[in-house]
Amino acid sequence: MLYAFVDESERDDTHYFLGATVCTERQRDLLTREMDAVMEKHRQAFPSLTPDVEFHGSTMMRAQEEPWRSIPLRARIAIYRDALLAIEAVGTRVYVEGVDIHGQRARGYPNPTPARELAFSHLFERIDACCGQDEPQIQVVADEHHTSEVSRSNFAKYRNVGTYGYRSSYLPHIHQTIDFVQSHTVRALQAADLVTYLYNRRSTVTESDPRAVLARDSMWAAIDPAMVWPRGRARTWP
Repeated sequence: MLYAFVDESERDDTHYFLGATVCTERQRDLLTREMDAVMEKHRQAFPSLTPDVEFHGSTMMRAQEEPWRSIPLRARIAIYRDALLAIEAVGTRVYVEGVDIHGQRARGYPNPTPARELAFSHLFERIDACCGQDEPQIQVVADEHHTSEVSRSNFAKYRNVGTYGYRSSYLPHIHQTIDFVQSHTVRALQAADLVTYLYNRRSTVTESDPRAVLARDSMWAAIDPAMVWPRGRARTWP
């Protein structure tokens, strides 16, 4: 069986992104150990980084709460980058599907598909296509939050009538039940968050400080090999 860990990221009312790390059970367990090792490595300098601290892109970069608030920006960037290097080294597949909401509206569709539904449809098509003869089924694991019921409803609809677009799919390889969990308990889900948030920021934010551009590009370079097709892909529609 394969596992797909799915998380989302938004930029105000202009963009929506949904990303996934897709891996085998062995890769999932190895990724957990490697991300734990990243936290332990940096705990030597910052003891507040206890083993159960969550890797969360927005919280890390904005230093919104402890322990990240008391850790210097340069160190937070280094920790983030080390986690991305671990994700890439393990060999997981990584996909991000984004929607430029203003760009979608500019196309003049009379009834545009809501951005979340469109990204969900595109991402789940990609997850389903990961399944080969040796992995007859994929278990999706997603963050438990206020959009969980919407996700369940969308998934049920796609199983009945197919996904959007000219390559519509009934998602036959994806297990019929999505597991919703608390993200702080699952490193592979945190991995999906880190990649999706960084792609969001890279796509939607114009950095005013050249140092911020260098830091962002350095982090993306750590995960970029995993985004090369067919192993992975990150795109924004339209």
